[in-house]
Amino acid sequence: MSNSELSRQQIDQISRMGIKKLIENYSKSQGKDQQSLSMLLEQLAKTPMYFAVQKNSASSAMLNFITLTVNNQVFIPIFTDPDEFGKLKDQCDCVCLKPMDYFQMLVDNKRHAVVNPFGTYFLMWPELVRDHMLPYMKQAEDFDRRQSEQKADFKPIS
Repeated sequence: MSNSELSRQQIDQISRMGIKKLIENYSKSQGKDQQSLSMLLEQLAKTPMYFAVQKNSASSAMLNFITLTVNNQVFIPIFTDPDEFGKLKDQCDCVCLKPMDYFQMLVDNKRHAVVNPFGTYFLMWPELVRDHMLPYMKQAEDFDRRQSEQKADFKPIS
């Protein structure tokens, strides 16, 4: 890797900072800024995020997610970085999951989620993930696969 290239971790961290800014912009618009929403959903679909799990469950086969309950609605908190964990930081372990993994889990279990619940937050409900996030990710996967196949089929003339 040359000095000018960013690592995957650096790219993900930049994306997470962008997600925080997009959440802030969308919140300030009171849900009216559709461009910020679209960009936010796109970034969430590309970026691994942090989850709070019960202590010592991160090494087991099944993660036990910490949940938050507000007005009888249970949410799985998602965080852009460990600094967003707030008071949970000392009470849990932290795991980083890829979008396809956690989006599928949210849909399969009909779970609601909240990104950065202790600051400027963004709510995600199962229908949003099922109807918008997963189809977008599958289209992007198909596009990447077609691009790779085209590159493999391309043979330079010698």
